[in-house]
Amino acid sequence: MAKMTKRERVERAMNLQETDKVPIYDLVRSDSFFEHFSGKKLPPLAEDKETEDKLLKIAGSSLDNFLDMTRDVGFGPTVEKDLVDELGFTKHFSIKEKTNWIVKRPFEDEKGAIEFLKKWILLQKKAHKELKENSKTFREKWHTEFLKTQSTIGDTVNLLACQGTGLDELRHNIGLDLFSYLECDDPGLLSEFLEVTTDYRVEMCHIIADKKLSPCVLTYGDIACKNMLLHSPAYLRREFCPRLTKLNDAWHEHGIKCLFHSDGYLMEIMDDLIATGIDGLNPIETVAGMNLKEVKEKYGKKIFLTGGIDMSQLLSMGTPEQVRVVCEEAVKDARPGYFIGSTTEIDNSAKLENIIAMYEVVNK
Repeated sequence: MAKMTKRERVERAMNLQETDKVPIYDLVRSDSFFEHFSGKKLPPLAEDKETEDKLLKIAGSSLDNFLDMTRDVGFGPTVEKDLVDELGFTKHFSIKEKTNWIVKRPFEDEKGAIEFLKKWILLQKKAHKELKENSKTFREKWHTEFLKTQSTIGDTVNLLACQGTGLDELRHNIGLDLFSYLECDDPGLLSEFLEVTTDYRVEMCHIIADKKLSPCVLTYGDIACKNMLLHSPAYLRREFCPRLTKLNDAWHEHGIKCLFHSDGYLMEIMDDLIATGIDGLNPIETVAGMNLKEVKEKYGKKIFLTGGIDMSQLLSMGTPEQVRVVCEEAVKDARPGYFIGSTTEIDNSAKLENIIAMYEVVNK
């Protein structure tokens, strides 16, 4: 088979067709990866534009040399710090983990959470109104930023947007305990937030959608953990799946495919997810109970698959030979219509030699 461009390889894989080689899809936040695949040393970390621009170029160059498709480009935090965001949450930003987490909320109890949610809903409605009034400016700004990022990763396909129904942000911001209490005491308020958030993102979709820029977006909702769902199937069918359908339908109107992301064990709800119109599934978390071969056999004629190479144990603690065996098995079991990649992201816990082993299997 003739050598394909990355875009050709990506689109054929998304259409469940054979490709010249298995494409790689991943999110990367690994210092050793950035240095190895860019061929450049990272500069001393500092919170200034010059340093951040250098880091973006190094990260982008490494992705260009490794990936066929990604959903985000960046290095992560450059200083260890606490920061209060626009909603009043104090968050800690970590250099090593390359992420942030909440250390203090602007409320302490259920009553405070209710008042916060009411204000948050009003802010969402205001943002939606402003989005409608300034749609042209928003589209131009989004596309300008997208193309700026694209320029750092060459012809690697970058997903145009990442959109959820608001469930992740809601559960994360108010905390699982208060979320559970409110779902019993004031479920209508939670539903209103999810509806307002979904409507805002549907509006955003119709404003920024452009298949020429990217053939795919990520629609997401972390609805599961190891071996089980985080919410009951009844709750997901009532509150999550109909709104996920709205997002998928909106992007499909523009000919853009939707890769759905959720960690955890999803088999109990997979038929419902398929019914929402998802086109692909990520990350197929094997240590949570997902089986790549089983998913391919049951759903591989309807959706493409991405991931399946365990990050938490295999890539972080395994050997290169173990990685090669698993990767070769994954390729055999899941192609065509398969993007090899980690079970969510390549971070600083991954061994560089294991990442290289995965790359070598694909590029035999």
